[in-house]
Amino acid sequence: MAQHSPSKKGLSEFGGWWSHQQPSNLRFYGMMTASGTSTTASWYATFGAAAKSVGSSDFYRQLLRLLGCAIQHDYVFAVRYGKANTTDVLHTTGHPDFIVEQYRTIFHEVDPFGNYWRKTSRKGFVRSSEVINDTAETRLYTSVFLKRAKIIDEVGIVLPAPGGSCIALFLESKSIGFSEGIGSRIDELFPAIEGLHHAHLARTYGKLSSIANDNRSVDVLPIAIFDRHGNAIYQSASWREAEAAEHKLARLKNDIRTSGRAYVRVSDSMRLRVIPLLDDFAIAPGGRLCALDWKPADPNEFAAEAEKLSLSPLTKLERDVLSLVKLSKSSGQIASDLRIAKGTVKNYKLRLYRKFAVNSERELIGLLAKIRL
Repeated sequence: MAQHSPSKKGLSEFGGWWSHQQPSNLRFYGMMTASGTSTTASWYATFGAAAKSVGSSDFYRQLLRLLGCAIQHDYVFAVRYGKANTTDVLHTTGHPDFIVEQYRTIFHEVDPFGNYWRKTSRKGFVRSSEVINDTAETRLYTSVFLKRAKIIDEVGIVLPAPGGSCIALFLESKSIGFSEGIGSRIDELFPAIEGLHHAHLARTYGKLSSIANDNRSVDVLPIAIFDRHGNAIYQSASWREAEAAEHKLARLKNDIRTSGRAYVRVSDSMRLRVIPLLDDFAIAPGGRLCALDWKPADPNEFAAEAEKLSLSPLTKLERDVLSLVKLSKSSGQIASDLRIAKGTVKNYKLRLYRKFAVNSERELIGLLAKIRL
């Protein structure tokens, strides 16, 4: 069988559920596993492999193995459904290359599971009978794609992901339909699978600092993730504050997707680093990680010029805050740079508004922009 990777309640709680089953005579709804009778040991071994792969590009393949070891199947498929009919193939097993390519380029647009997700945002178990309807798009999927792929029935698990997207894992049969009881079986497995999925997302976001080559906490980094189609998947609080202060940043999103440049100039003091993400970065395969950099100014020279516009002299901390406000840095970023509380930054901004006779940070930045060093 061909394998494709794209170039497509806690463990203790689940263990408690599992311990109530009969180890020597486990029940499997739908169909038996491909290898015959599964055992407690083999299931835990597969669970362990999936847990070990958390945060890696191999994670969703391992999660499919975990789901598939309890239910007999012929093919597996993992996709990411995004906004506006965008779909990325993460992993498949069993399908020939031409079937995967036809799905990726044509039939993803009429995939009823993807359309169902975009309408309902419902997580958990979904079977084909819930999503199949009598529309031209669905008939194209069932009468053409499924027949070409030799799929008789398919069932899926939907796992919500950031940016209004989701990860969907599918088991598919080429011979007989899945039984009605399979839903109960998957519902029992779902808490464990969802828990691993959430752990994977947390570990993946924890790696953003290293991807951005910045050792600060992800919480204070001014970063954003966009998928290959330009949809925003994640924007940190610092990024959103910088975008509100510098409107040109919001208008650069299309340039980020199409220009291929590693650096984009935003303003005299702000530069955007654009870092391509690999196709196996499941949150946004083939997308972009964007990180803001600021060009430092001589704080003493800038403060001296700025003080000429002030109604009264500035304290040292007011000067420091002002210099960072000039760079369009967020309150969280300023607090991190100056090692003070975020509330202190907000209080000092209010003091600066009074001293410069402005009503907002936007007005203050506009006034400071007139300073030429």
